[in-house]
Amino acid sequence: AAPTRLVILHTNDTHDHLTTYDKKDLKSMGGIARRTTLIKKEKLQNPGRVLVLDAGDVFQGTPLFNFFHGEADYAAMDAAEYDASTVGNHDLDNGLANLQKQHKGRKFKLISTNLVDAASGKPVFMPHWIVERSGLKVGIFGILGEGSAWAAVAPKQQEGLKVLDRIPTARKAVEELKAKGANFIVMLSHSGLEEDKQLAAAVSGIHVIVGGHSHTKVDAPIPVKNGDWSTLVLQAYQWGEYLGRLELEVEGGKIVSTNGYLVPIAGDIPEDPDVAKIVASYDGQIRDKMGKVIGQAPRGLSVESKYERDCELGNWATDLLRTKTGSDIAILNSGGLRAPINPGPVRVADIFTVFPFENRVVKLRLSGALIQRVLDQVAAKEISMLQVSGLTFRIEGGKAKDVKVGGSPLDTGKAYQITTIDYVAQGGDKYAAFTEGTAFQDSGILLRDFVMDYVKANPNVEPPTDRRIAVSK
Repeated sequence: AAPTRLVILHTNDTHDHLTTYDKKDLKSMGGIARRTTLIKKEKLQNPGRVLVLDAGDVFQGTPLFNFFHGEADYAAMDAAEYDASTVGNHDLDNGLANLQKQHKGRKFKLISTNLVDAASGKPVFMPHWIVERSGLKVGIFGILGEGSAWAAVAPKQQEGLKVLDRIPTARKAVEELKAKGANFIVMLSHSGLEEDKQLAAAVSGIHVIVGGHSHTKVDAPIPVKNGDWSTLVLQAYQWGEYLGRLELEVEGGKIVSTNGYLVPIAGDIPEDPDVAKIVASYDGQIRDKMGKVIGQAPRGLSVESKYERDCELGNWATDLLRTKTGSDIAILNSGGLRAPINPGPVRVADIFTVFPFENRVVKLRLSGALIQRVLDQVAAKEISMLQVSGLTFRIEGGKAKDVKVGGSPLDTGKAYQITTIDYVAQGGDKYAAFTEGTAFQDSGILLRDFVMDYVKANPNVEPPTDRRIAVSK
């Protein structure tokens, strides 16, 4: 018998980028209506052979999420003829109940094998699915990484949920799917590329891993060996800038030939009219509001090296937080700065894109000793980089040296007033030390609104010129 041909189209970390967007010098990238044109064309050329899959983090990233909470994304994905997606950390940003509500009544499957109800241990979504393509019984299961992906879910959204370790869960899923007759196995994974390679080397029997979370541009599938078994690991960057395409030939349960690459969604790909109409119906409701110019940033504010040290946007945002709240120090997590502010007019939409999360401005007191501990953890890369105002330090040999507050050496016995966001104060993203703070005050004001009001009052947006974090080699 001739080998069986199968085509897998895949995306990950689309983050609410339903419309086309500009990126530095590249104009008009992405857009789900254009992606749909390619999906439908592929299905016409290869009837019955195409699977359209997504690896999570569909939600969060543009104002469409802030206003419609994922409804726009899932409506567009259904019309784009997706077969299945899995749960990414940001899909839980507005809580489990919201995710369940948005997925209710959708045609595409939401598959998650290791996200379980903490009390019963039962999966919250469909744990796996078998679908027939090209005469193959394709078994699909989904994983949310228990490491950095789960840590990125805000503590309040983790309540009542648990993630099981991905490697034993994957082993069990492969066995269960095979027992149900699956002869081709795909794992949708929101864990990160390194985690996926590690899992592929540890679990035999998975043909393809469609990955996400690390926003990695994997130009060609990465084969990972496990004894005489080999798994192909995929990932298609972010924001719908590419559509991953993998064409396979399968014979005797093994992949015998592959051709995998990323297709840029750019240039003259026409929009699918049905999906364009859906996107426009949501986008039109918020466009005028979002397009309003509130300030000017002649040079822009860069986020370059935000995970290595201080960056312009981080310095600017923490400065305004510190000065407006009268604290000694202001701190923001680098992961919360989602995009730079580009040179030119600053619109409402830009502030939403940079600060998409519903994080509130809070104050608390931390002892100098706790501050030193947090900065040492940052220096040792145990927790990710913080952006700071009112504070300077040097990273050397995995320690924070020469820490100064307002120009004076840090006093470990003194309590300092800190302004930050509820996400950090509650210990999100492994910032556990903050939960030991005292005199917690919640302003109830969203960080985004706080920044928006500041720009309206101070429309000339210029980057601070001082550096706060030095890194000694």
